Amino acid sequence: MSDEIELIEPEAEPPPREGTLAWLQQQPHVEVLGLELPVTHRVVEGSQLAPIDGDPHCRVIRPTGERCRAIATRSYGLCTAHLGGGSQDLAAAGRAGNAAKARLKARRQLLGIGPSRAGNPRSHARLAALERAELLAEAIVIAPLDDASLGTIERQRAALAALDATFPLQRVDVELELPASPDEAEGLSWEAMQRLAAQLLSSG
Repeated sequence: MSDEIELIEPEAEPPPREGTLAWLQQQPHVEVLGLELPVTHRVVEGSQLAPIDGDPHCRVIRPTGERCRAIATRSYGLCTAHLGGGSQDLAAAGRAGNAAKARLKARRQLLGIGPSRAGNPRSHARLAALERAELLAEAIVIAPLDDASLGTIERQRAALAALDATFPLQRVDVELELPASPDEAEGLSWEAMQRLAAQLLSSG
């Protein structure tokens, strides 16, 4: 029996994904507004830093005077975007951002929310529902019917709930003026009987 012990070298950890915070921390750093930031930073000239006051948002104040509303990283106090994270293809990121704005504008117009209106909570909930429409449809229709743990009765209830959500029954209230007595009915003209019949047919 050999006393030799085979040493197994640990697998090397893969490098951090480009654009992540771990990747940013490995980049060369430069001094910007008194902070050591990655060379990939996107803090434009004329920007300022908000004081450290417990605000969780990014400290960058743009040249327009507006503070960045993205959540800051703990290690830098700036958001990942201002550190130069995320997609490094700025042209592609710009195209994606413009496409997202166009989709949001179309959805706001569909729900009747103008550019100068913030909309009520239900309007924003509808926007969120449109954003996840496929997942909502799957949760309402597909998931319950594919759940093998459901019994027959539960599966039928799920099917009825899906039908009620997608094809709800509609209630129609119709008012008809009918003769109060046989004598009044006999006195109806042909045109009056036709109108009464048309009302009955349209209410069916």
